[in-house]
Amino acid sequence: MTVRLYKSTDASAPSLTGQVGSLVALLDAVLVNGYGSKTAAGWTKAFSGTNSASYRMATSGNTGFYLDVNDNAPSTAREARMRGYEAMTAVATGTNAFPTSAQSSFGLVCRKSTSADATARPWYMVADGSCFYLFIDTGDWTAPNYSTAFQFGDFFSYKSGDAYNCCIVSRQAENDNNAYQEKLGEICVSNVTTQVQTGCFLARAATGVAGSVNFGKFTSILVGVATTSGSGYCAAGGSGAAISYPNYPDSGLLLAPLFIAHNGYVRGYFKGLWVPCHFQPCGHGDQVSGTGVMSAKSFIAINTRSNSSGSNGWQYGQLLAEYSDTWS
Repeated sequence: MTVRLYKSTDASAPSLTGQVGSLVALLDAVLVNGYGSKTAAGWTKAFSGTNSASYRMATSGNTGFYLDVNDNAPSTAREARMRGYEAMTAVATGTNAFPTSAQSSFGLVCRKSTSADATARPWYMVADGSCFYLFIDTGDWTAPNYSTAFQFGDFFSYKSGDAYNCCIVSRQAENDNNAYQEKLGEICVSNVTTQVQTGCFLARAATGVAGSVNFGKFTSILVGVATTSGSGYCAAGGSGAAISYPNYPDSGLLLAPLFIAHNGYVRGYFKGLWVPCHFQPCGHGDQVSGTGVMSAKSFIAINTRSNSSGSNGWQYGQLLAEYSDTWS
């Protein structure tokens, strides 16, 4: 499977707005059909409805699970509802959902825009046939811009033959522009193998027993140091980072994986998603090339927000998504 970078500035790229159906149109274009000179990521559109759709990842070598999307203003046209399923028979109909209805009655939320209108919002998406990351400059936070973030798909698992290594990460509250709802750019900095985060759900635990599991994310201690207020969370690539940029000995940009943990163990790590060991070392939307052990890798830097009970500086961070075909 080939990893690709898609952006709203591409020729013939779909427009994302705060109107119904615009997210489905974007996912159709990126995941299934392609646009302009851009080849699709390799997913299929399994089912469709009114401003809604169910997408299935490529099945070869992957879990083959589904993402269900309701972009028909289920609460507000500014947001869409999202939920993963292991199997589906129609839109919003399937088995072994994650999150379950008990964990969230409506699933998770992808915030498209701060306004329910035709204003086009910049977006960035990194995807292959098994996983994608969608970042949207909704207009909620500007000067500088910060993106909302949504993730769905398989991750690299430490369990051999893991048949359920699929997760979904996004907001768990509707009609809310609070940065505390942003989860992809949030990391645990205490009790990292047992602490869980809202908006983060796995298809199943490593045992394989049916049932969605809430999980937490952590990274290098150089990135996640505890806030002065004692919060258990902070921003990835935020002001809690321990190393000044650039790193003095090699003038380098140091990156760390983003790990997935639950029930006292480390399950695996996200595909192609990296946390800088510095406070926002790159500009929002910057594309950078790796050197040394990161040679041949290409990244796009995205400013993200997070939950923290500390000062605002702990809530502003950054992630780097690897868009070269070098996920490993």
